[in-house]
Amino acid sequence: MALQIFTNAVEKLSFLGGDRNWLYQASSTQRLLAIAHDSLEAKTVNVGDECDFNLDDLHKAKADRAGTLAAYEESLAIRRRLAQVDPRNPQWQNDAAHILDRIGDEYLDNGTSCRAIAAYEESLVIWCRLAEIDAREPQRCRDVGVKLNKLGDVKWDAADHSGALAVYERSLIVHRRLSETEPENMRWKFALGEVLEKIGELRLADTDYSGALATYEEMLAIDRELLAIDDNSTEVRWNLSLTLDQIGDVKFALGDMRGAKLAYEESLSIRRHLVDLDKSNSHWAQNVSLSLGKIDALEREEKHHSAASTAFENSIAVDSQLVTGDETSSQSKDGLSIEASTENKFAAPAAGAAA
Repeated sequence: MALQIFTNAVEKLSFLGGDRNWLYQASSTQRLLAIAHDSLEAKTVNVGDECDFNLDDLHKAKADRAGTLAAYEESLAIRRRLAQVDPRNPQWQNDAAHILDRIGDEYLDNGTSCRAIAAYEESLVIWCRLAEIDAREPQRCRDVGVKLNKLGDVKWDAADHSGALAVYERSLIVHRRLSETEPENMRWKFALGEVLEKIGELRLADTDYSGALATYEEMLAIDRELLAIDDNSTEVRWNLSLTLDQIGDVKFALGDMRGAKLAYEESLSIRRHLVDLDKSNSHWAQNVSLSLGKIDALEREEKHHSAASTAFENSIAVDSQLVTGDETSSQSKDGLSIEASTENKFAAPAAGAAA
């Protein structure tokens, strides 16, 4: 108990640095810290409920980042000691993982990605251990997936593509397990789709077109499952159209013009249906134009000038309607002027690119 009080006091002090509004609280907290420290040394405690600090209310009222990190590190050391004294209590491990995440966030905000990654990786080990202890609780598994995604994002931003891909693939295993446990749970399926999208984007960035295509096709299967569960969801239909677009782009890059056209046309059909549901949604209407532009680019690549001309004219017609419907929309007007001045407004990937 004394050790817990000491930890709480250290944590509260980490939020007080440099702000005059906190001087009184800092003073009282320092006194409590001294009491807690003495109690800890004597292995007794004589402090009441005043030790229960609400760190969320304090947010991040801190001016000294180095001091904050030092306080987090001290608090982490105490949590580790608590875990050694009481190894059967998962709370201390949970607390340590949260503190490591905070340390990682601090380093990340400070631009020190290598140290942030180290903190997140150590935190992840603990989250995985907690998930094993509480294996029947799906949220624990989901927590691991979220932490893996965060670590993958940081590695990707640090240009460690192979490291990011390895982490995302671990996350994929976790989310597949969740989805298999509850096949009708749309939340798990959405989460699985998000991981697959990250993997697909990463593979595409590394010009692994075959790998990206396999990933996007798995995403497509999930989108169709979600639509079967809720065929009234415009969000699901929109996501389905995006996945079809991605498949079309990759197939175009691989030289599979027929496959690309089928994907683009299905995406276009979905987007036209969405516009019919809500004609005031300019975003959906603009993406009808986008789909028509992609079909135009594909037809021109295959030298089907007549079909390309039809798609191109339809795309201009959509943009014209957008301008007519919203005279203040500079984005729509720009789209029209661009299309009117060039035969192909989309920089489609080169056909026949190496996988």
